[in-house]
Amino acid sequence: MTEERDLFRAVASLLIEQHGWDRAVQIATAVRGHVYSQPNAGPYRDDAEGIYNRLGWEQAALLAAWFRDSRNWPKKRPSGP
Repeated sequence: MTEERDLFRAVASLLIEQHGWDRAVQIATAVRGHVYSQPNAGPYRDDAEGIYNRLGWEQAALLAAWFRDSRNWPKKRPSGP
């Protein structure tokens, strides 16, 4: 079972698994808006709000930061269309 201090990593992995890297980053960016009390009106607002409410401020902030950390980025990014 995931320890609470590592919950954001488990959520990050699930987001990537379920939505792919690019969409997971967009969702994490929307979560970041909630962390800073500036939610945007984008298409991921409801998902981000649900994640934020379930994780709480600290874990949501860690989730958003995890996606911004270049050490976590895919080694080989898929090319465009």
